[in-house]
Amino acid sequence: MPDLSPHSYVLLFFAGIAAGIINTVAGGGSVITLPVLIFAGLPPAVANATNRLGLISQNFTAIWQFRKNNVRETHLSWRLTAVAAVGAILGAKMAVLIPDRSFNKVLGVLMLGLLVMILKQPKPKLVDQAPENAWSPLSRLHRAGLLVAFFALGVYAGFIQAGMGVMVLLVLGYFLRMDLVRGNYIKLVVILGLTFVALGTFISSGVKIAWFAGLATSTGQSIGAYCGSWVAIKKGEAWIKALMVTAIVLSSAKLLGLVDWVLGLF
Repeated sequence: MPDLSPHSYVLLFFAGIAAGIINTVAGGGSVITLPVLIFAGLPPAVANATNRLGLISQNFTAIWQFRKNNVRETHLSWRLTAVAAVGAILGAKMAVLIPDRSFNKVLGVLMLGLLVMILKQPKPKLVDQAPENAWSPLSRLHRAGLLVAFFALGVYAGFIQAGMGVMVLLVLGYFLRMDLVRGNYIKLVVILGLTFVALGTFISSGVKIAWFAGLATSTGQSIGAYCGSWVAIKKGEAWIKALMVTAIVLSSAKLLGLVDWVLGLF
């Protein structure tokens, strides 16, 4: 495990703040924290595992707030979490086995894919009102399709996680007529469960966790979550999108080796 410099922890803290703001306003904060953990000097597998710590604290807090306001869902959340957890184990195993250089290339390409999704701004087709039990009305074909989709999401979440929240809402919107509030609750429960499973898989596979680096990003993410509402009101979604696009383009260029190639020309 490499020793990080003091200024790296400061950078991780501010990256956590940015991720917390982005997660509060739009989602996809891992596209900030994961590359920064790698650039700070952590091996990709260690950075990938450490990045999960902030997600756990964020989702715990959000779920508690939902339940405090009597928002919960019992028919779908456990089913989707269970099937996605199997996929998360597979995805985390893939992330552990892939060589570091290959992981950086894959991460760079996936982040560019997320950039396209962010720019297109797909909206989940969720409704204002929905039956309490959204599982029961589904046909066998739709149930099977929903479970297969969440298994695939679990593989992705175990491997990299970034942008998972948006994807969950899009899949729920495609298969279900689910109100956005309960849809967000399901999203939080599923991601929390998958994050625990992925983190456990990383640890059992011998991947070290950079606990102090995780604490720096987690603390920043908690502060960023509080700042997110102010940013949304004062600066608007366009300002957040501009920050995300800039960060994704620069991070992808670095991960794909384009920055080093350009610098080598001079």
